[in-house]
Amino acid sequence: MLTRTAIYEGTIRDGREEEFFRRVREELEPLWRRFPGVTAVRVQRMQARDEDARPIAMILEMDFPDQATIDACLASPIRPESHAATVEVMKLFDGRFYHLVGAATVLAPAA
Repeated sequence: MLTRTAIYEGTIRDGREEEFFRRVREELEPLWRRFPGVTAVRVQRMQARDEDARPIAMILEMDFPDQATIDACLASPIRPESHAATVEVMKLFDGRFYHLVGAATVLAPAA
């Protein structure tokens, strides 16, 4: 399994946080859930951070079975629709977003 992660680095404009996350829920999440081949979608709204951490407002994670499925997803007609909607929501945000793809190893807690 691979996870494509979008990091939303920056800050939501003053007084617009609830509007930003409402629009994420109502406008973006339905599109993200429609991406072909996606097996899970997680949206993380940051609750706390280390004092010296970069300002991250949100992290989006999408799981896919393999790179070929990610490539097909990125070529799908939903991607430009999702990107256009994201650009509109980002008008409430000062910063940038970027993507990473990773393969996780899940470790059980030590006994």
